[in-house]
Amino acid sequence: MKGRQMYNMPRQGSGESGSGYSARSSDLSLDEEREHFRRDTERQALFQLEKARTKPVVFAVKTNVAFDGSLDDDSPVHGSAVSFGIGDYLHVMERYDPNWWIGRKVQENCEIGFIPSPAKLENLRIQLAQNKTAKVYSQKNTQSGNKLGSFIPHKNKEGPVKVTINEDGEEVVTPAEPTENVDTTGGASTLVEGKAKKKGLLGNKVETVPPYDVVPSMRPVVIIGPSLKGYEVTDMMQKALFDHLKRRFEGRIIITRVSADISLAKKNALNNPSKRALIERSNSRGSNLVEVQNEIERIFELSKSLQLVVLDCDTINHPSQLLKTSLNPILVYLQISSPKVLQRLIKSRGKSQTKNMNVQMVAAEKLAQCPLEMWDIILHENSLEDASDHLCGWLEEYWAATHPPHRGETPGTTNTQQQSRMFRQRPTEEDAEYARMRERYEEE
Repeated sequence: MKGRQMYNMPRQGSGESGSGYSARSSDLSLDEEREHFRRDTERQALFQLEKARTKPVVFAVKTNVAFDGSLDDDSPVHGSAVSFGIGDYLHVMERYDPNWWIGRKVQENCEIGFIPSPAKLENLRIQLAQNKTAKVYSQKNTQSGNKLGSFIPHKNKEGPVKVTINEDGEEVVTPAEPTENVDTTGGASTLVEGKAKKKGLLGNKVETVPPYDVVPSMRPVVIIGPSLKGYEVTDMMQKALFDHLKRRFEGRIIITRVSADISLAKKNALNNPSKRALIERSNSRGSNLVEVQNEIERIFELSKSLQLVVLDCDTINHPSQLLKTSLNPILVYLQISSPKVLQRLIKSRGKSQTKNMNVQMVAAEKLAQCPLEMWDIILHENSLEDASDHLCGWLEEYWAATHPPHRGETPGTTNTQQQSRMFRQRPTEEDAEYARMRERYEEE
């Protein structure tokens, strides 16, 4: 008809009128399915997390990176990612999937949760590097677009400059701000890596550091000092501490003698077959590497019991001997601060010990020069009781950190205190001899 417009009306039942509604409903159902799948996956992960609370520790690691799970928590159970810093220790109960482990940080009041696997941390590192590179390029493009005077050459002997135009239309040249160390993420980072170690004669090769180092489930305790092992003063004082620890932690401690030179157990040498073969050919003591490796494996096996492991090492006289091993021990310095007191103690043991006075004094001086950061505990007390209480108090805290109470339980401190008082009331002959030597030769 003339003057009228014809409109095509959708026919009922043809499906044309409900096409938009059906698309929206399909999208809604897809979202519901995704949400249902997410909730079901999280429910299963939560069940696995609760089940792992009663499982034993499978292995332990020391961290070489820092991870903050609260910033970008995509763990299987939201809010259950374990955060840690560089140098922390983690107990792992099981591998949940390729990206996550189940475990906890070795620290009091730290709950079990999800720990990122090395593969997950590597993906994070690549993602953060790509984001940083993209932001640096975008900043450069923005700055080059805003430089109105960028085509005017400037002589600059002090480094890069920034050219801007002020309100009066004048060109202003200012030093450019460095962008290498600036945090362009707008906040803290989920992953923080440690300083890369350089190797080679010129230091131009960067050594790749793994995010985790496998360590014993319980860090072994190594007592060093006051001088050299194999001499009566040092052996007697360490034996007195061993006996006190054995009584104090009865049923919770393993004290074992280590005769092999475990300082040869370098992580890189034992883990790298080519280096290991080279050492065996060049080093006269290379034949002992198999014995050393067996001793390291035995210490790892002892630590799986989650009891305190104390090593009575025949060959360890300095903390630097164990720095490059995989043991990560608790280093205890049994110190005699006064050289005169040590001299008198050595003289009191007879002529056979006095003739080796200089060797023992030099060794004690080297220990005194060690930085404090090399030691976990320094025992400088003048009596066995005080030194033992100091060491036992530290080890009790470590025990509490490695043995979290189950839900519904409270840490049993009363039994520990009663045992402490009971053992203090039962001195032995070694304790009495130790006390007499300390009191007799104490510096006035």
